[in-house]
Amino acid sequence: MMLRLVLLVALAGLTACGPSRPDLASRISAEGHAADFPALVPLGPLLQGADALVPRSAEREGQTLEARAADLRRRAALLRQMAL
Repeated sequence: MMLRLVLLVALAGLTACGPSRPDLASRISAEGHAADFPALVPLGPLLQGADALVPRSAEREGQTLEARAADLRRRAALLRQMAL
């Protein structure tokens, strides 16, 4: 029981030493405070529009990934050649 109390006090002390939370409200401009809330829209039409999205081509995605991998290999080779 005493050990739990000591651990609780130690944990409370450690959290008090942590960084303070930023004051996010002071970062909002006056225009932001004066602005209206965004209009709420029904979710149904948005979800229906999601069904109309065209699926991505696996072939094209694979070529893109291969090109990115080749570029990363090229950059790694350049880094290996650099003198440290």
